Amino acid sequence: MSEDRAALRKLCCDVADRGAPIENFFPDREIAADLLTKYYTDYEPQSTFVALCDERIVGYINGCMDNRRYGLVVFWLLLPAMLIKAFKHGLFFRPEIRQLLCGALKNWRRIFVWRKKSFHSHQGHLHVGIAGDYRGQQLGHNLVNTLAERAAGLGIAELAASVHDANKSAGGFFEALGFVVRERYPMVLIRDGKEEHYHSLLYVKTISAH
Repeated sequence: MSEDRAALRKLCCDVADRGAPIENFFPDREIAADLLTKYYTDYEPQSTFVALCDERIVGYINGCMDNRRYGLVVFWLLLPAMLIKAFKHGLFFRPEIRQLLCGALKNWRRIFVWRKKSFHSHQGHLHVGIAGDYRGQQLGHNLVNTLAERAAGLGIAELAASVHDANKSAGGFFEALGFVVRERYPMVLIRDGKEEHYHSLLYVKTISAH
C-alpha cells in the first residue's frame, strides 16, 4: 500500500546516518528516499520485510537477490530520473551537494572500480534499519534471518552489507549474525566543510554452498 511505502521511505531516511536522520549530510529527503528505497520497493518488493508494532513500521530490511540486476536498474533507470528531479529541486546549487560531489570524486575507486566487481556478481545484499526506540529487541536479527531464509530458498550463496567503520554497533550486529568482514575500502565524506576519512566495511554472510 502507498501508506506502507511512505512509512518505509520515512524510516529509511530517519536512520540513514548511522542511525540518525539523513539531513545530517544530505538536504533533500525525497531524493534520498528514492536512492535508498526505490529499487527495493518498485523492482524487488518481495525481498523487503518490515517489523510492525501497533500497525507502525518500526524496522525494515531491504534485500536484493541479484547485485548485477540492481546495478543495471539503478544506473540506467533510477539515477537518470533522480538527476532530473535534483535539477528541478535546485539541489546542485546547494553547498551540501557540492561537498558530497567533491567527496564522490575522492571516492572514485570505490564507486567505479571496487563496486563494479560486486555489481557484476549474482549474489545478494541488504540494508537494515530499526527505529531508535525499538533497537536492542532482536527485530534486526529476525529481519536478517527472514531475508537469509529467502536467499537460501533461491540458492543465493552470499548476502553482503556495507558498514561505516565508526558504526561499532552495526559491526557488532552483523558479526553476531555470522557476517565477516570481506573487504575494507578507504572513503572520504565531506561534512560541514571538513573531510571525514573512514573505511567502508563489506560484511558478508555465507548462505549456501555453491
